[in-house]
Amino acid sequence: MFAYIVRRLLLIIPTLVIILLVNFVIVQAAPGGPVEQAIAHLQGIGGGGGGGVSYTHSPSPRDTT
Repeated sequence: MFAYIVRRLLLIIPTLVIILLVNFVIVQAAPGGPVEQAIAHLQGIGGGGGGGVSYTHSPSPRDTT
């Protein structure tokens, strides 16, 4: 039982390294990098993900009385 616990605890190390590596690659693959995205967000020019949606009021079909 002790050997099993030690083996499982030792497997945490490569698992953690792989998770950190995958996370690093995903963050670095983002366009512009994390620093440029933060600067663009602070300046208000970043792509906020709005997708061109306008927030103006358009009448619904029920408003035509």
